[in-house]
Amino acid sequence: MRPLNRSNLTAEALNAAQTLVKPVSGGLSVIRFGGIAPLCTRAVLLLLLLARPVVAQTDLDCRSAQLAASLRTTAVEIQKHALQYFLDNSNPATGQVLDKACNFSTSCPEASRVASIAATGFGLAVIANASTRGWVTETFAKNYAQKTIAFALAHILRRRGWFIHFYDWQSGARVWHSEYSTIDTAIFLAGALYASEVLHDPQITAMTFEIYRAADFWDMMTNGGAFPNKRTLSMAYFDKTGYTAAQWDMYAEEMILLVLGLGHPTHPLPPEIWRAFRRDCAKNGLMGATEPLFVHQYSQLFIDFRSFSDGYKNYFENSRLVSLYQRHLRDEIAASRTLRAGFWGFSAGWSPSGYQVSSPFQHGATVCIGCSIASSMFLPNRVLSDVNVWLHGAYTKRIWGRYGFTDSVNIERAWFSNVVLAITVGPEYLSLANLDSSHSVWKKFMAIPEIKNGLARAREADRFRAQRVTVSKRHFGALIGPLNIQ
Repeated sequence: MRPLNRSNLTAEALNAAQTLVKPVSGGLSVIRFGGIAPLCTRAVLLLLLLARPVVAQTDLDCRSAQLAASLRTTAVEIQKHALQYFLDNSNPATGQVLDKACNFSTSCPEASRVASIAATGFGLAVIANASTRGWVTETFAKNYAQKTIAFALAHILRRRGWFIHFYDWQSGARVWHSEYSTIDTAIFLAGALYASEVLHDPQITAMTFEIYRAADFWDMMTNGGAFPNKRTLSMAYFDKTGYTAAQWDMYAEEMILLVLGLGHPTHPLPPEIWRAFRRDCAKNGLMGATEPLFVHQYSQLFIDFRSFSDGYKNYFENSRLVSLYQRHLRDEIAASRTLRAGFWGFSAGWSPSGYQVSSPFQHGATVCIGCSIASSMFLPNRVLSDVNVWLHGAYTKRIWGRYGFTDSVNIERAWFSNVVLAITVGPEYLSLANLDSSHSVWKKFMAIPEIKNGLARAREADRFRAQRVTVSKRHFGALIGPLNIQ
């Protein structure tokens, strides 16, 4: 590990750090995303990590108008390529979205006819949002949402309202003995609810709420009544083995699922379910620091947690710091050629051996660069400055294709993914959309009454003592090794 000395803290870096943290009313702070060049130094990163807790501002805010324009252009370019994925890979008749697709050619060995209910949920949200930008017409978006939700309602297998995870995109027939998945159904519901809120179409709204009302959250909480006092949701149900032993009992991507359950229009979950999942912290005081990035991203693509308080940590700020930590690993894992090349993003993505979930402490040197872009809502300038470097670097032709950035890379093995995953490009698009307050997903999704109710019931946990997200020099060093900051 390369030590960091105070001599590295140049006047430029110190000035940049001082301008990045601005006091606001109420004793909080707001990050102003300026000074891209100094942000590449470990010095400024540590200064930011050691700062007092902040609430991040996500709209791009650069001191240089030229730089701001460049980053916005980059964001739009990524979004338009991501949108193309859903236009190309949603079935013309059913609207169901392929799980993955080739990024550099019309065919590749990894391609198949398999759709996923989560991919389709992301597609609903992306196309609805694109209609607010004028990238597709409102008529197109309405027709797409109508046929997609109608097909899911009529043809995709459900049990107690929960959809199967994987199925044929044309017929809807189950594939791979797929499970009935709670989180994947929740992502579909989130996309459908967002589309309903944006498009104001009575047919879309009626079908969406028919699906929402049918989702039996109490069944998944009590395992069909076998455990009436259980207050965590089972992750899934299999026809042969029943409810999974695996529970949503830890900090992960299930917050969107729980909010939907708490705000359910007919049978809401009890507030205790929000307090039932563990909020374990790593040695640096952060929740989920050792987990894949998607754990921090999926729920927050839809729910704006920036000002949410439930007596625990600020979830947005926690995820911002975890994203900073993952980006910082480029400087800490010197043995990795992939990280040394500037790529980062340990998450769920494609790998030389197929689909793989990676984390900072369990990976094969493959990083999901598309997944790092989904942290743009947490780190807009840093992520987009990295993107600009990648776009003009030595590997551009291997990483940029029809749908934008390829899913993953592994420089050690000279391997570049041929495919992109819908669960990568969808979050890329939606995270970038949240940088524009006038077109953000948050703006519409947070206005949905059931979401408001769900969050209000989650706040009932605020009687518990709040734990602020702080990162001390001692804690940060304990997680990734000692840093010489003498």
